[in-house]
Amino acid sequence: MSYATPSTPLRLSDLLEGQTANHIILAADELGWWKQLLGDAREIVPTTGLQRSLAVALHRIGWFEPTETGYRLTEPGREIAFNRGFIRVTTLGWEPTFRALATDSATADMIPAKTRPAEVACGCTDIAHRHPETIKSIAARIAADPAPGTTIDLGCADGGRMQVIGELAPSEQLVGVDIEAGVIEAARARLAQTELAERFRLRAGSVQPGGARPEWLDAEVRADVTTALTFFLLHQLATESGGIDKVLASWMDWFPNLRRLVIGDVVRAEGERWHEQPWFAPTFEFYHEVTGVKTWAEEEYTEAFAKTGWRVVEHHDADHEVFETWILER
Repeated sequence: MSYATPSTPLRLSDLLEGQTANHIILAADELGWWKQLLGDAREIVPTTGLQRSLAVALHRIGWFEPTETGYRLTEPGREIAFNRGFIRVTTLGWEPTFRALATDSATADMIPAKTRPAEVACGCTDIAHRHPETIKSIAARIAADPAPGTTIDLGCADGGRMQVIGELAPSEQLVGVDIEAGVIEAARARLAQTELAERFRLRAGSVQPGGARPEWLDAEVRADVTTALTFFLLHQLATESGGIDKVLASWMDWFPNLRRLVIGDVVRAEGERWHEQPWFAPTFEFYHEVTGVKTWAEEEYTEAFAKTGWRVVEHHDADHEVFETWILER
């Protein structure tokens, strides 16, 4: 795999104006502009002075273009809207960790990950939704199963992935688990407004294997689960558990009726210098290096799947050059 190398490294102006651009992107996201413009809306119409200033800034950057009554996306703006989840994760979600570099690096070899969980959850959900065909393909396999079961999302964030699966697989029951109680409460409140509320069980707790089974894993959930999925989490769990295969084996013990696994994760990029790697890969790898979390090569995932008795029935890699999603069955 090869990547184009820019002729010049990052410049000071890239850093200064890029930071401002990040905050403008997130402000527009909070207003719902990106989602509207990627959806059915053809334009947005600012209604306040602050909104007009924001829209003008987005126009001056080159991501908006004016219409007779408001603004619409340019093609570069469409790319920004499509990838805004990455910006939320790195600018807000991981910001406490990057800030700690200055205070802890003189005395520590590594620092524990310090995040804003709600921002990470929101950003990861946006990233997962960039290619809805992947989630739809997962849901299609679940819906086609002759014996309906229960799907669990290990690290469910706001429950958005499970919501799509529930809509497309109407006979499936749904369980979501996330370590952050506040994230679960927000998901519960949001999903309570949907027709799927009665099919959801949401639990707060860790999905890290090791030691006693977690409290959320009661006998009913343990027996019910037939499909388990996790996104952007296995690399961290595998670091703490001593290998990808160790995590998979533990989940197989947790859920004795498990017949399908869906793994979505970031794989380690090739290229020694940042400019030799695809975008986001340097940030991802540096963040995990300073927090002591290993990044894993693609072949390490596939070897672990085979070792634990899983076969790959679908492989999706259109989402990003270093993002992979595997659907596994046995």
